[in-house]
Amino acid sequence: MNNNLTIAEHYYRGWENSDKGLLKISPDLKFKSPDAEYHSSEDFLKECWQYSGMKMNNKIFLSGGDHVCVKYEFSMPDGSVKPCVEWLTFKKGMISEILVFYNK
Repeated sequence: MNNNLTIAEHYYRGWENSDKGLLKISPDLKFKSPDAEYHSSEDFLKECWQYSGMKMNNKIFLSGGDHVCVKYEFSMPDGSVKPCVEWLTFKKGMISEILVFYNK
């Protein structure tokens, strides 16, 4: 079993269940999305943890080497569904970079 894949699965479970203990993210995490950019796990969690508890539906994980790609959908407050893709990069058993792709 790919350890990075397991870490990624736990990461998303942590977000869905509001459990930071499942997140193995580097202190110097780099995060970039169409709407935001952060250069530490502290800043990322301070700004984004408010969205924890949201379910991510139809998750698909693709893993290879130091990367895991995750496609998922989540329901917006207006009832629409937003598809997202995230590219996770791993270093030393932790998520070190997250690139998020979606239409604004």
